[in-house]
Amino acid sequence: MVAETPQVRPKHGTSQQKGQPGLRGPDCSSLLSQGRDGTIKTWALSAEGLPSRTLLQVIETGSYNFCRMAVLSLDASVSEGQRTNPSANRKNGQATSSNQDTERQQAKPFTDGMGATCSTELGLKHRSSTKEEPVEKLREGMSQELIVAIAGHDPAVLEIWNMQTGVPVQQLTQPAGHKHGMCMAVQLYTQKEQSVLHALVGYEDGTVAVWDVTAGRLVKSSQLHAEPVMALAVTADGSGGICAAADNKVQCFGLGSPSTLLQMLAMLEVKQHGIADICIRPDQRLFATAGWDGKVRLFHHKKMRPLAILQYHRKGVTALAFQPHNQCLISASRDGTIAIWSVFQHKTI
Repeated sequence: MVAETPQVRPKHGTSQQKGQPGLRGPDCSSLLSQGRDGTIKTWALSAEGLPSRTLLQVIETGSYNFCRMAVLSLDASVSEGQRTNPSANRKNGQATSSNQDTERQQAKPFTDGMGATCSTELGLKHRSSTKEEPVEKLREGMSQELIVAIAGHDPAVLEIWNMQTGVPVQQLTQPAGHKHGMCMAVQLYTQKEQSVLHALVGYEDGTVAVWDVTAGRLVKSSQLHAEPVMALAVTADGSGGICAAADNKVQCFGLGSPSTLLQMLAMLEVKQHGIADICIRPDQRLFATAGWDGKVRLFHHKKMRPLAILQYHRKGVTALAFQPHNQCLISASRDGTIAIWSVFQHKTI
């Protein structure tokens, strides 16, 4: 269902996928949905923001696990950076790290399970297959280059998909000797000073890892929780992140420089265990957590202190989102309800 805010009235509804789909709206022209049926579907949006009942695209990922997909719209500068052959930089000795314990995993061509050999660069992709291509040309409703990260058929492997071509373009496999279990949460991000696409991944054993998607290598990993990581969030500028798990800890860590990469900056504890989602407001002043206990908790981001507890839902909160241009916070719950909250103004925190 699509609702109109701030009037909060239903605008359009359609049956999309089996199971509990995760929705992502990376731009104003398309809507992506993910279900536990092993597919990602793309829906066109009209000028009024209503989804079409006719699908633009159906991609069979073979992913039947609980990890939500991450979606990133690449701008021209980042997109151009992804087309650079990462092997050239490695030959010139540029792909180095000050951390001696940095683990690297060379990306290689792989088969997507449907008879298609896939490249490992994120530029223009081609798939050789005897089957009819799911997408033969760029759809009018997909105006930007969309990259999707999702746990693969093997839930321990993270796959990167180019939504324009409808094919997987990268496979991030945990190095031998560093097995952390299934991918439980993932976020894609870039940093202003770099044209490198990164993936932040939370694993089943409580480990959080940073991957260089362009080069297909593991940059660094650190076990930040004793329980499976359930939620991740990255600041708008890519300088820091927040993670939460099945335990009662919320941890803030750095992402901006090698010296602070995955270094814990602050830690908060909540009374009840289990957080399903984290959302940072675009101005980076506060963030919210979605509790299994049905409560939405607000925190001051810089000071890392609690601000408020929002109670409405009768069951666990599953998803959160801040509206980009005002102060509304939207929460969704297993009880089938969606709540829209008016939270702190910029000048009050």
